[in-house]
Amino acid sequence: MEIRFGFGNERGRVLVEVSPNADPVAVGKTERELGMPVCTASVEFSAQGYRSLLGWVQLVREPSATDRFGIDPFDLFADSSAPFAWYGIRPVLFDAPSRWRSDAVRWEAHSFLTIGPWDLDRRLVVPLVGFAWGYEQDPEERLRLSPVRLLGPADWDGHRRYMSERYPTWRFSNGDHLAEQH
Repeated sequence: MEIRFGFGNERGRVLVEVSPNADPVAVGKTERELGMPVCTASVEFSAQGYRSLLGWVQLVREPSATDRFGIDPFDLFADSSAPFAWYGIRPVLFDAPSRWRSDAVRWEAHSFLTIGPWDLDRRLVVPLVGFAWGYEQDPEERLRLSPVRLLGPADWDGHRRYMSERYPTWRFSNGDHLAEQH
């Protein structure tokens, strides 16, 4: 999936690929994760230098669709006071979940590419792109990858209260910028 976005005079796009994990060991997992989803989202953005610093905020929900979403930080940064799982100049989102259970599971991620406008407030998180992805596992451990779909302003806004409580030193703008992605 290709998602185009803009921020001010800058333009960019995100290329999202979700596929079954065909070689778990090659991506740092165990053979047990064969067939689990692998998500890679690469970023192209016309901004340069510090203005091209972006962050991925990812929230996940498991084991069922009735559970609440929670932040999904990269394990190395689990105790970070920042909401980002990946951060940098045009950062790549890479995730290969390994949450196997012996019963039915519906695992869903809401992944948002964000920017912190340097001219306004470095602790302000503005969403630029949002997409959902995940998988379902039945009691016999058969997997079905969920189709990637765009997320809109209401999806981001539905997470803002939780993120504000979890990261009180950060501010989370409304999701209006997500209406511009296509």
